[in-house]
Amino acid sequence: MTILILIIIFLLGSIIGSFLNVVIFRLNTNLSISHGRSKCFSCNRELEPKDLVPLFSFLFFKGRCRTCKSKISYQYPLVELGTGIIFVLITYSYFFSNTIFIGNNIFNKGLVLQAFTQLSYIKYIFYIMDLALASLLMCIFVYDFRHKIIPDKLVYSGAVLMLIKIIACLFIFKATSMTIIWALLAGPLVAFPFALFWVVSGGRWMGLGDAKLALIVGWGLGLGYGYTALMYSFWIGAIAIIGLMLMREMLDAFSTHDNAFGMKIKFLHNKKLEYFRNKLPSYKLRSEIPFGPFMIVAFYMIYFLGRNLLWWI
Repeated sequence: MTILILIIIFLLGSIIGSFLNVVIFRLNTNLSISHGRSKCFSCNRELEPKDLVPLFSFLFFKGRCRTCKSKISYQYPLVELGTGIIFVLITYSYFFSNTIFIGNNIFNKGLVLQAFTQLSYIKYIFYIMDLALASLLMCIFVYDFRHKIIPDKLVYSGAVLMLIKIIACLFIFKATSMTIIWALLAGPLVAFPFALFWVVSGGRWMGLGDAKLALIVGWGLGLGYGYTALMYSFWIGAIAIIGLMLMREMLDAFSTHDNAFGMKIKFLHNKKLEYFRNKLPSYKLRSEIPFGPFMIVAFYMIYFLGRNLLWWI
């Protein structure tokens, strides 16, 4: 029964992910998010229901438009898959696990469990709020990755959602006055370093959108976990960017005889490998790098695993 429920949740998540793709592509354009049929960007044909089945349409038509055979962006299946997976993980955490991350872990866990037992609807309200936040963060992740900017509409919606959740927790779990103060200050305090970077550098080191996203991290995780997530985000970003730079440099170097080892590797001339190399983001030390995706990955690492990532040792 558990597996069946999680499969249904995954399918629901992938359907919502399909809608999130519409939001990502149409946001800040002249296109309406709620009106108008989806079209192929190449031949302008309106898509039929069989073209819009999450994941399966992409696989069945081999990632191409059914009419003009132009390639479809991998963003579509990846967002659908990612949204489905994150929905499953959140559902499992709420209903099939003993480790629910709720109320920023600053409230007495006994009170949390008691409230969930006596007023079960509260648990479902928080669950829906976390699914809504996951959808917003998925949009922010992809939009920032594509355009290197975080839309105010998305980040403000997420911040308000987390603030409402925090205020609800304060009332439901009978928080002390100090708990109330620290819970409300968590968002601004976690966002403060990013805002300071933005002011000092004039936006060269960090965008203001990252500071706004840090509000969500602070209110969503609490002060201690929020700072831990920020630290992880810098580590994740450094590893990812340096890894991509090294991978691209190695592929470039070994594809010619003019490299430090003086050898040429034949399989690097394979067309598929060359296509992969060209698809790798080209980052330099002074490149403008979207930081939002790293913050979101760190947010969910803390959300699901807690502060100690070596918990299994």
